[in-house]
This record gives sequence, structure tokens and C-alpha cells, in this order.
Amino acid sequence: MESFIMNKNWQIGIASHQGTKKDKNEDSYFHQVSSDNDGNEIALFAVADGMGGYQLGDTASQIAISSIEEWWEKRSKKITKRRNALQRILIEGEQIVQQINKTIKAASSHTGKKMGTTLSLLVLYKGEYGVIHIGDSRVYRMKGWNYGLKQYLSQKGPHLVDSLNRIDEQQTEILESEPELMKLTEDHSWVGKQVESGQLSEEEARNHPKRNVLTQCLGIDNNVHPYISSGTYQSTDLFLLCSDGFYTLFSNEEIKNMLISLEKEYGSLQAISDYLINFSNFSDAFDNVTLMLVRHRFAASQVKTKRTLAALFKGM
Repeated sequence: MESFIMNKNWQIGIASHQGTKKDKNEDSYFHQVSSDNDGNEIALFAVADGMGGYQLGDTASQIAISSIEEWWEKRSKKITKRRNALQRILIEGEQIVQQINKTIKAASSHTGKKMGTTLSLLVLYKGEYGVIHIGDSRVYRMKGWNYGLKQYLSQKGPHLVDSLNRIDEQQTEILESEPELMKLTEDHSWVGKQVESGQLSEEEARNHPKRNVLTQCLGIDNNVHPYISSGTYQSTDLFLLCSDGFYTLFSNEEIKNMLISLEKEYGSLQAISDYLINFSNFSDAFDNVTLMLVRHRFAASQVKTKRTLAALFKGM
């Protein structure tokens, strides 16, 4: 378990456990929040799930995460100096994923043991998100849920919540919309293909005996084709990265409802992460379980919201 202090811009919770059936934890993860030369914050989050069906799943996931960390520490400052920085991050990130695949395959040849891993990356920068993904770990975005932001503002003073409620009509509609949990990745798995083609429901896929059969991962085949997407986000949005050891235990609706009820009860995303890991183990988690919860409280793409909140926090 890790512990994170919430500042006015970020709230982060991360937890990982080997589960109730595994002897070791083959999941790895990485996160870093930093600033560009103009003071805009940029964050990268990554989850890698080493494949237990091969001999060195933990080594494969560690190779993936250490490679991402090395690339990010070397390049993030330089990339953010460029126009269309997020697009450049996605281009370079895809290249790094290809290199990681080659590195893991080379390690397999050297050791004589097969190894593979999933990898899911999330980048948040100035109100835009980018996702690079391969395998069956997942990245979710929950939108239309403003309780966490209002709860934080209420701790500073009721007048701040009143000011938040005076945001323009369009933004208010977004804040008060029905919470929706959206999957930002596609599952590179046999059951994922069946769900996509309408042959299986999400519920059937969660319990199917072939749910662990991957169609893509890092370290097995010569060629990989990562799933890449991008979009914008609100300051109230909540992101979830997780390995399949978590989401196969619960339906999407159950995950959404747990996030909503737990944030009302605990407030802290770290406390929620710890609770969800414990609840996963209580639910007899048969695999390693890793999850990361992230909220960026200032989304630069929502100009009016950012200006309003910046004014509220001025002088704090």
C-alpha cells in the first residue's frame, strides 16, 4: 500500500496486492507528477500485469515499467516544450512500447524462459488525456461525479461551494449529469473479441474459462499493435487504472457504484484504493490486484472552470 498527500491539484490513490491465490505479485506500476516550463502540471500513470502463465511475469512487468520510467524522466520536460505535446507523447510512447516488446523478447531468449506482460499508460496534461495500451489491463474514466470536488471545497469554506455552483450553465450541466463509467481501453483478449462481436456479454466474459487468453501482450510476438486514444476531461472526472485481477471480480456497474459510495464515505482516494484491494481479497481474488485512482482537479480545457477555481484558491 502507498500513501499520497492530496494537494489542491491532484488526488491519487494506489494499491497493489498478490491476491489470495498467488504466491507473488507480478504486477508493477509507476506514476509521476511534474511541471512543464510554464508551470502546467503533467502526470503519467502506468500499470503492467506480468503474465503468470509464463515463468517470469514479474520480470516482464518490471522491464516494462522501468523502461517507461526511464523514457519519461528523460523526455517529458523536452516534449512539453513542443506544440501539440500530447500528440508527441503518444507517438513517442508507442515507439517505446515497441522497444519494450523487443527488450522482453530478448530477455526471454537470453534466459530461455518465456515472459510477457500487459501495459496501460495514462497521461493527463492541461485538460487532455492520452492512453497507450496493450493487453487486458484497463483504464476507466468516470465523469459526471462532482462530489469529491465539492467535498474538498466545503472543507475550505461553504462560500467556495456557492461560488462553484455559479459556474456558467453549460459547465453546471456537466457537473450535475448522471455519473458514467467509461472504459478507455479495449481488451486484447479472446473474450474481448467475443464481446466486441456481440457473441458474449460483459458479464459472460468476466466468468468465461477463456477470460485469461490474450490476443496481444508484450514479449511474446514480434509485432504488437497498441491501442491509442485521446480526449479531454473535466476537473471532476475520476480515472481508474487496474489489472484484470480487479475488474474481473466486479461488473462495471458495481465498480461505478463502489467508487461513488466509497468517496462519500472516505473522501481520500488512497483510503478508497486500500478498501477496494481488501474487498477484492475478501471476494477471493484469484489473481494479483492493482489499481490506481486519479483526479486532476484543474482541467485546463475547461477555461471558465479553471479561472473560477483559480480565483477561489488564490491566496490559500
